[in-house]
Amino acid sequence: MIKTFRTDLIPPSERAAYWTEAVHQAITRLQIRPDRERAVRGALWSVSLGTIRLHHVEASPQQMARTRGIIANDSSGTLIVSLQAAGRSVVTQDGRETLLSPGDLVLIDSRRPFFRDFLGSFRQNIAAVPLEMLDVPDSDLARVTGRVFPATHHVGGILASYVSRIAAAAESHACLSGTKRYLEQGMVDVLTALVAHEGRLGADVSPTAEETLRLLIREYIRNHLNRPDLSVTVIAAAHHVSVRYLHKLFEGEAMSVSRWIHHQRLEACREDLSRPDLAGVPVATIAQRWGFGSPAHFSRAFRATYGISPVEWRRMTRNEKSGPHRR
Repeated sequence: MIKTFRTDLIPPSERAAYWTEAVHQAITRLQIRPDRERAVRGALWSVSLGTIRLHHVEASPQQMARTRGIIANDSSGTLIVSLQAAGRSVVTQDGRETLLSPGDLVLIDSRRPFFRDFLGSFRQNIAAVPLEMLDVPDSDLARVTGRVFPATHHVGGILASYVSRIAAAAESHACLSGTKRYLEQGMVDVLTALVAHEGRLGADVSPTAEETLRLLIREYIRNHLNRPDLSVTVIAAAHHVSVRYLHKLFEGEAMSVSRWIHHQRLEACREDLSRPDLAGVPVATIAQRWGFGSPAHFSRAFRATYGISPVEWRRMTRNEKSGPHRR
């Protein structure tokens, strides 16, 4: 049986909450922020392939985040196998930041924080696989999450084709009832092969000095976000490199160093503003805690990025407890 969620059947004022709850019911609980210049628009269908659930999503630009706060209250272990069918997105997990184009595949572990930024309208096919179905070490899995696997990848390409073809068959209401058990096992086998091969391969290959330094720098930034003076100059000095080399080190990444600092600070503030246990903490105090020296500057930056004020975001997350209205 196919479950369908569509925002165009929902009153505009209820669409953001409806879409967030629909994604939670179908895939996993996430914070979702629609593009600040337009209302959320999305359609999602979901069908079971045994224990695995398949999803097809078409939606407007948005950002999705699974934060530590969400994970603390939702311990479900799911491997999200996501095939970018149209549009582009940036995925961040386990210290890796990856740009996906149509045809690219990414694996995301719901037990650890991740962030995904859909840069425009998009389509994607998703297989949500319970982690207990995979007989692979967590160490191997952690080496493949947040990595892009293009259609040309020998095993990743097979898995991408598998997800795409099964999703298309389910969407066209093709009769899969007598074959679901075999198709489910086939997907688990290919997915296990990908994780086992790439995870062990990654264990045998030492990261380059540049990759190691990028990881150290990102960790340094996360640990010093509360410093208002955190800058490329401070970071370069702490790692004994020049500012020019620091910029060069991040040239191929999705964000520059300065933009990544700014983004991490805003995401930390956004997460704290949505936490019920911090509801009594003033917005200005939270902003200062994460390195924003000026409350006015923080409010402007927050609105420019998320399309609403910090106070409005805090109020909205409190109101998102209500579930979607299915039509």
